[in-house]
Amino acid sequence: MVVSGLEGKKTPKMRPPMRSSIACTRCRKSKIKCENHGGCPPCDSCIKTGKECNFNKPDPPPPPKRTDPPTGVRQERDGGSDRKKLKKIDDMSKVDNQKTNEYADDVLAAPFLTEDLWEQVLDIYKLHFAPELPFLHLPTMKEKLGRKRKLSQQESDSELNLVLLGVLTLTARHHSDLVKYLAHICNNQPGNARTRPVQTALDPAAASEYYADILTMALGPLRTAMKVASVERVAALLMLGLYEWSQIGPKSGGLGAWMYVGAAIRMAQFLRLGFGDVPEPGDKPAEPQRRGSFQQSQVALDKEIGRRTMFSCFILDRMLACGKERVSIVNAEDLQIQLPCSEDKFDLAMEVPTGFLRDRTRHGLDDSVLSRFIQLVDIWGEISKYSSAGGRTSKREEDHPPWTTGSAFYQLNKRLEEFDAELPGTFTFSRSNYFKHENHQASSVFVLLHMLRCVCLIMLHREWIPFVPIRCEYPQGPLDHPIPPTAPDGFWIASAEQVFKAAREIIDLIEICQRKNKLPQSTIVLFAIWTASFCGLYAAHFPQMDIPKHMLDYDYEDSDQDESVSEVLRRGPVAFAAATLHKMSKYQKMASTYVRILHQMDKYFDKIKQDYFRFSAKTRNAGEVSSRVREGGLSGGLEEYRVQSKKLKDFGFLRPEDHENADTSDRSSPNIIDHRPLNENGNPKSTQSGSFTAINRTSTTPAPETGHPFSNGGYPTPHPEAMYAETWRHHSQQQHQHQQLLPPQIYSTSEVMLDPTASIALEAHNQAFSDFVKKEESRRIGAIGDLGYFSSGDSQIAVADMPFGDSTYIPALGESSYYMPMGEF
Repeated sequence: MVVSGLEGKKTPKMRPPMRSSIACTRCRKSKIKCENHGGCPPCDSCIKTGKECNFNKPDPPPPPKRTDPPTGVRQERDGGSDRKKLKKIDDMSKVDNQKTNEYADDVLAAPFLTEDLWEQVLDIYKLHFAPELPFLHLPTMKEKLGRKRKLSQQESDSELNLVLLGVLTLTARHHSDLVKYLAHICNNQPGNARTRPVQTALDPAAASEYYADILTMALGPLRTAMKVASVERVAALLMLGLYEWSQIGPKSGGLGAWMYVGAAIRMAQFLRLGFGDVPEPGDKPAEPQRRGSFQQSQVALDKEIGRRTMFSCFILDRMLACGKERVSIVNAEDLQIQLPCSEDKFDLAMEVPTGFLRDRTRHGLDDSVLSRFIQLVDIWGEISKYSSAGGRTSKREEDHPPWTTGSAFYQLNKRLEEFDAELPGTFTFSRSNYFKHENHQASSVFVLLHMLRCVCLIMLHREWIPFVPIRCEYPQGPLDHPIPPTAPDGFWIASAEQVFKAAREIIDLIEICQRKNKLPQSTIVLFAIWTASFCGLYAAHFPQMDIPKHMLDYDYEDSDQDESVSEVLRRGPVAFAAATLHKMSKYQKMASTYVRILHQMDKYFDKIKQDYFRFSAKTRNAGEVSSRVREGGLSGGLEEYRVQSKKLKDFGFLRPEDHENADTSDRSSPNIIDHRPLNENGNPKSTQSGSFTAINRTSTTPAPETGHPFSNGGYPTPHPEAMYAETWRHHSQQQHQHQQLLPPQIYSTSEVMLDPTASIALEAHNQAFSDFVKKEESRRIGAIGDLGYFSSGDSQIAVADMPFGDSTYIPALGESSYYMPMGEF
């Protein structure tokens, strides 16, 4: 907390005047404002800090040494103050690196960061972040923290400070006391004129943001930070990158995480953290050196921390590369280090053989859930690359059906099957195994292992399931080109079951963890929950695809949801997953993005099904067969899947425009049909370049066929006679409403080229207008005759045949009564 002075501030109304002469002993020593009630203890500051409050006669104040208020933060050297003053972060941009390190020391020496609180913080780290960042050796950390509090600032370790600030950046939002402390500090920065901060809801993310800013400054200026390399700096950059990735917002994107993790990987490669366990060709085995037991264990511990730091780079690299046009940096074949050892060996600093990343057998080697998780991450990287490259629509898959050995699907599925077969019995998924690992405080990596395994199965098998299987009576293969030959009996049913069974396992894992409030707040867990929620939404809209009812039979009801919310989001597995995502959004902004997309996709499926049934009868009566499912066609919605695939497949949103494309409310509205012809790949052909304004947007457009309940979202409506009468009798009013509800739309060349749904809207309106002109030609001529009658009293059409239907009604002429825009025929 920083307070710039004791005098010269206005006293809030309804409070007695406060002067330095009635400050308590502790506040006077700390040189902070003492808010009290007429000198009666305890004061507000002592209440907040839990200290004893005493009032003595104050000494006369010393003469001021300078007129301007102090801006720095100095630690009290007399030992009497138990409180640190924190300075503004903005002022730190003007100080050198040494001052920055001193400031980091001041922040980490705050009195509320006690040993007990650090114990709790490290427990939070182990629960939520250790599976992805397993490099922290907790016994060493606790020993260094105890020693740090006894050292002076000059003897502090600046590299250790980076790791500690990284830990606080990840964990502060999950510690309620830290959130309160940091909220109090941030609300009492210098320059704040309020004597008491406004009481608002606490934002947990603000606590982590505070430490993230401090860590960024402690790393130093960009040119300096890029010229200094250490294992601690790699760890700090990884922690900062993981935090930034979890806080992706609607307009920010994930560039910060992408850059932090990329810098960490390059620094780790510079330090050769990925080498050392594989001897060079021709090298003789190293002779054992005589070392003391402590020195041997320290060498083994340093090597293991280096391995785990490199594998942390590998995990985050694969996580950020899960998406289209995202290229990974770390090559699995280049990692010449053995897998991490088990946690008990790590705690005891013992070096044991564990095998390498691509080893299939682990007999006689030290095994751990963490090493299995890292091997699964390697498989996940290959599956995400396969999915992002087009999945079944890739060139390779066109020539090889998924049940043949030459198919990429077959080979990846085989790797998953081999991985499952090699898992020890205690590592497989079951409730009893979860509680066994939870008893040893190792449940988090067990949860991530099986959630990621389920994500791999879903990502792999959903590529071969129709996106909109509205015509399917049971699970079938692709309905769009390329269509594979006849599959073996039961192949598609078994493939679809893998998707829904894996999604149900994720739901079961969430339920198990939440009963003991031990669900890891990991970004991988977040992505798994989102993937399972969408599978549940898909099953709810197309129940014929989930024959065993893995997702349909889950019983849950969210009593907090209003009845106006969709049924699927109030009951069942989707509601349960959505409620979990909502809870996680308190700590991760990415979760709120997924909740919003889930609601949008629910409406999307509702509308596309309505479109199919609406237009299928029309196309059958007209003898036309469309290839698009929106038009009642025979496809499986591949053209729809390509539009939606980015937000369904990609892990997070790397670029801000990726998040903007996630909004399906307008761009993917089922009331928009793309009439453009398809090219040989099944994609709509590009429109011609140029910018134009659509002038044929109408507020009321007659139906091409009466008797069909069309919507009014740009499509024809029934009963054209009554509609025309109302249009002419209330022309001015309708024209005003038309200008308010349907403003002209301008489609630029870049929009049309980048977003095919923009040209879809254009073509839909053009088609509706063209059909109307052809079908209602006679009525248009009649309207012209009406105009001739009212303007000159002479018309070639009988009055009884005019659209008014009643010749006695003739509205008064006005200046704009008969102005008729081109789009309102």
